[in-house]
Amino acid sequence: MNFIHLSDLHIGKSNNREKSALIVDWILNNKDKHQSELVIISGDVVDDGEDWQFYQAREQLERLRGNGFLVLVCPGNHDYGREGFLESHLSQAHFFSLISGVKDYPHLQVIKGQAFILLDSMAEEIENIEMWGAQGNLGEEQLQKLDQILEDLAEDPEVENIFVVLHHHPFDFLFYHGLRDQADLKGVISQRINHPPRVNGLLFGHKHIENRFNDPDENKEELFGIDLIYASGSTVERNQDGRMVIPVINAEAKNIKRFLIQ
Repeated sequence: MNFIHLSDLHIGKSNNREKSALIVDWILNNKDKHQSELVIISGDVVDDGEDWQFYQAREQLERLRGNGFLVLVCPGNHDYGREGFLESHLSQAHFFSLISGVKDYPHLQVIKGQAFILLDSMAEEIENIEMWGAQGNLGEEQLQKLDQILEDLAEDPEVENIFVVLHHHPFDFLFYHGLRDQADLKGVISQRINHPPRVNGLLFGHKHIENRFNDPDENKEELFGIDLIYASGSTVERNQDGRMVIPVINAEAKNIKRFLIQ
């Protein structure tokens, strides 16, 4: 099974709306190449949490959904408010109603034996009185729910792999950009290294740098005991060749095929 991993579209900034439309065009017109019916977006769909930005973003997501794609989205710091750190409950509500269709995270979706768990790394951060920095915070309640979901999946013989998706980098981040409770997340995940089904993939965005943090030959225990740890980067940002990168992940093989578009 293949799926597409996008992140940090920041619709509402510069010409990102037009770039996002080009990305959606490519997905719709190249089904034979990517062979995927699932698109995952790991946060920062919009740039400032404004309602008009959400409406522009929804227009692109509905093009995918209207053509048979399942689109799963978790929130980023820019989805919840201006400048990525002025969080607003109104922006949060707009994200739930106009973009994700999901109000309660973690959100579990099982497709063809592949389990995808989406987290809200702004869940506790939005209650934080510190109005600066772009940190994230899952919170104890969400981590407990994640732990229970993993326990339940262990009883499902049809689940082959588990992918956890969030916005913030859980171990590698810029100053004041990290996940505050990353050690707690690691504790939930790493205790299952030798007890399948374990977390096989960890996907995120936020830092605007596209990178796979491990390869199949590395010692997996050094990074949560996970086969695939991948940051999609900002999909709308062009590389040195002036192209945007669309990553397509094969869930079974844990490999990534990168398609470059203008």
